[in-house]
Amino acid sequence: MRKRGRRILAMAALTMAGAMALTACGQKADTTTTKEEKPETSTSGEGGLSGEITIWHYHHTLEHEILVKTIKEYQEINPDVTINETFVSREELMNQYNIGAVSGELPDIGMVDSPDMSAYISLGVYDDITAELEEWGELDNFYEGPLNSCRDGDGNLYGLPTTSNCIALVCNMDMLKEAGFDKAPTTWDEFYQIAKACTNEAEGVYGYAMSAIATEEGTHQFIPWLYSTGETVASLDSEGGRKAMGFLAKLTDEGIMSKETTNWTQHEAFRSFCSGKAAMATVGTWHLAQVDEGEIETDVNMEFAPLPKDKQHSSSLGGENLGVCAGSENREVAIDFLKFVMTKEKNTEWCNAVTSQPVRKDSVELDGVWKEDERFALFTEVMNYAVARGPHPEWPTISEAIYRNEQAALLGDKTADQAIDDAAGIINPILKETPINLD
Repeated sequence: MRKRGRRILAMAALTMAGAMALTACGQKADTTTTKEEKPETSTSGEGGLSGEITIWHYHHTLEHEILVKTIKEYQEINPDVTINETFVSREELMNQYNIGAVSGELPDIGMVDSPDMSAYISLGVYDDITAELEEWGELDNFYEGPLNSCRDGDGNLYGLPTTSNCIALVCNMDMLKEAGFDKAPTTWDEFYQIAKACTNEAEGVYGYAMSAIATEEGTHQFIPWLYSTGETVASLDSEGGRKAMGFLAKLTDEGIMSKETTNWTQHEAFRSFCSGKAAMATVGTWHLAQVDEGEIETDVNMEFAPLPKDKQHSSSLGGENLGVCAGSENREVAIDFLKFVMTKEKNTEWCNAVTSQPVRKDSVELDGVWKEDERFALFTEVMNYAVARGPHPEWPTISEAIYRNEQAALLGDKTADQAIDDAAGIINPILKETPINLD
């Protein structure tokens, strides 16, 4: 059992993480039973369940619409089930989990950002539903990365991923060709050569743009460089960890990457690329939606590719999970609804609606966009090796140690070696007490 002092520190870290998270706006909304659409077959086989459950979420706009639609379809199969879905801003939802872990006042199902789930599992927010999910017989159809984000340190499952995203490289092919290159880089050496050749610092044009901001976004974009060396967060102070930090620091030191990257969110880094100020950038599928829907206007000739590799290709995962909360009085209904949401058909429908990556491998086969659109097809390939951030109950503390020391290295305030040593000095004692689950 974990020490109480460590548990309190974890709660404090989660409160700070929630305060840094982007909040959404909206109103509380309760669903009602309707008969408007023909539902699919219930995951429970025959339906006929009864009871009332509540779902807390921070979905809005398109995500909220598909959630409401799914609830209506489930209630048609199970007319004696009432599902109340309640919008809570992301920041407030994380605070409510902290309160609920102590008071026991939790919903039946709760949404959480995937890297944070392990921390809330350790606080007692979620219930172990491993046996029910294994009996379901569908777990082998999930990508291991997203599924792993729902596990504790012993590999037990407390929920299921609903949507996911991973990151890859986008290239301005006109800039690359002008510099004498006709394809995206595949290795770090090729990447460095191309980025350096495309840099024109006098005109504010850089070879590469990424997010190294002092938030979880910064860690999200650092992780692939670390894992590409064959190392992990558990072996940060290794030759590979030092190489990854040193490589990124070299880019800013030589002016190949702007030091403003330490202030940029992922959105801002992509906007810099779209405005022609960077030859390459790290991006996710949500950026494709921003271009397709006209939120970002650009005439850049884009080509997508895996992030360049040192020893192996790597990527980092984002996305949301739904977990069954501890103390649910209608646990059977909550689990059954979770399975219904995560059928291969529903996962495809959900991800198409919100332009996110399916978390089930068999969902990809149901809709042509994930194979026929070469942009999405690339991200589908990357999902096969993308890793969850963590999972670990003290991930917020681990992540902060990474992004703050990465910033120091990129700004030249620390050497890469010192940044690694300082980050590892925080992380290693945590992992010694509670090893990270990398299975």
